Amino acid sequence: MEKGRIEAFSDGVFAVAITLLVLDLKVPVRGNGSVARQVGNQWPAFAAYLTSFLVIGIIWVNHHTLMAKLARVDRSLLFINLLLLLTVVFIPFPTAVVAEYLRHGGWDAKVAVAFYSAAMEAMSLAFSAVYLWAGRHHELLHESVDVEGHQSAFRQFALGAIAYLLLIALSFLSAQAALAGHFALGVFYMFAAPHQ
Repeated sequence: MEKGRIEAFSDGVFAVAITLLVLDLKVPVRGNGSVARQVGNQWPAFAAYLTSFLVIGIIWVNHHTLMAKLARVDRSLLFINLLLLLTVVFIPFPTAVVAEYLRHGGWDAKVAVAFYSAAMEAMSLAFSAVYLWAGRHHELLHESVDVEGHQSAFRQFALGAIAYLLLIALSFLSAQAALAGHFALGVFYMFAAPHQ
């Protein structure tokens, strides 16, 4: 099957997911104190927004890189890609939970960031599945793609699944540190993810 439809559909889902993130940022209300204080009190929403925007952006870039390696797709890859998109479009929900509960701290903040981390674990496993399927079905890849290089690059995606599990555990020690860990992991994947 041609890959144009999977790329177009995926791009649309990524665009919707990344746009939904901004809905947690609230406009300051007149009469509720200074604009600076109201905006400053939203720091958890801004932190969650920035982290999730970075994560979804990097998933999109890596998805684009993977699609460029493909000559075609098969039915199974379409369904695995749908699983990835399911996890991506879900990201705004745990982002909103973090934005709400990180502000108050305590146990609920830790659970909120652990929930966010679990959502990222699911996304990581789904992306790894897409990448792995393409690597194990050489007929899907362009002839110019180094199959061994593609398969060895899978380890970088598998590391993300381990890192997200560690961030789940870290969430119960420090919600803020775990969220910072998500941002740091996003920056890592900006520079360390496999290129074409």
